[in-house]
Amino acid sequence: MKHVEMIVKLEIIANSPATLRKARIKEKAFTRKRGMQFREAVSFLLDMRKTSLQTRLNEYYKKEKGGDPISEQAFSKLRMKFDHTPFETMVRVVVKKEYSGGYELPTWHGYHVFGVDGSFLQLPRVEALRAEFGVMGRGGRCPCAGISVLYDVLHGWAIDPIIGRADRDERAECEKHIEFLRVELPHIAQSSIVTLDMGYPSLGLLGKLQRSGVKYAARCNSRFLSEINNAPMGDSVAVLKNGQSVRVVKFLLPSGELETLATNLFDLPKSLFPELYALRWGVETAYFCLKQELCIEKFSGKSPNSIRQDFWASMVLLNAVAVFQHEADAVVEQRQAGKSLKHSYHARTSGLIVTLRDEFVFAVLSGDPGFSSLEMDRIIRTMAREVSPVRPDRSFPRNFKPAFKANHNLKSHL
Repeated sequence: MKHVEMIVKLEIIANSPATLRKARIKEKAFTRKRGMQFREAVSFLLDMRKTSLQTRLNEYYKKEKGGDPISEQAFSKLRMKFDHTPFETMVRVVVKKEYSGGYELPTWHGYHVFGVDGSFLQLPRVEALRAEFGVMGRGGRCPCAGISVLYDVLHGWAIDPIIGRADRDERAECEKHIEFLRVELPHIAQSSIVTLDMGYPSLGLLGKLQRSGVKYAARCNSRFLSEINNAPMGDSVAVLKNGQSVRVVKFLLPSGELETLATNLFDLPKSLFPELYALRWGVETAYFCLKQELCIEKFSGKSPNSIRQDFWASMVLLNAVAVFQHEADAVVEQRQAGKSLKHSYHARTSGLIVTLRDEFVFAVLSGDPGFSSLEMDRIIRTMAREVSPVRPDRSFPRNFKPAFKANHNLKSHL
């Protein structure tokens, strides 16, 4: 999908009366033509910048709307008149279009490769969020939401995001992802591999995956099923208690650690499994992007409704980053064509996000697809100026300490 098509689709959804009817909490909300309208509020919440709400409102009115800006308190009341569904609709519609078969999508040996992983979002410390999403941490006082994403590690798209309570069942969420893939994207599901980290495998989940027809490669820990734990080094087949045959591939990582994979990929050469499982790291980098670069945990509100609005708006933006990344990379590739270089290069994602953060919302808000296209072409050329080398064989030890702690003392509103 090109950026122009994505922007037009977002504008159509934001302007649709059906979107308003579904989203508004009170029937008469947004019936008066004064102040900030529904379309403007939805588009405004796609603003990626994490400055104070009033600063963002001031900038929006100055560049787009004109007149005196409304107060942050007024906007906080306004956003409570509709739910998160406009942003979820944007994600669902754009994903369905991208995976409709009309675009050439990257594959690995003929397969689409997805990663499933869960994480937590630290929330502002208010009682309403503790009650809605649950708590984690020392003393059980820190409100947290549990999230899970079905992520296309080759294409960089969040296919099926989920947000729920901190005490959610990750395996149950994984089953929801598989069902989404099977029902909503059946033509993709039949040529897909889902990669899972060691917290996911269970006898029930492996059976669900097998019955769905989706291929999988799941890392298993040393305390998993005895039929898999007792399998020999190398390539073998184990029969589980439910009668399911599972291929077991055991090999040593460069670090000397034993890797055990359970899979229903019986025709894939054994030599390809280290490369396949390494692709799962893409979902980890997606969470890094979401938390460190898009700064999702700096929420713009303290109500359950605003948390869901911000989460789904961030998912729209995560997929927008993938669209612009592909186009900026194409510009970089054109510039590097014919040059003798040690490495290939791509647009630096962090620099791309900084540029997109300041520009994206105004292109969406402009209401003029032609103007948006011209502006976005300029932005893509700007993004392509900052590049970094691609080093596919690099590896880094895991650092389990968080790189930063979300600062919930930043000003935030309902």
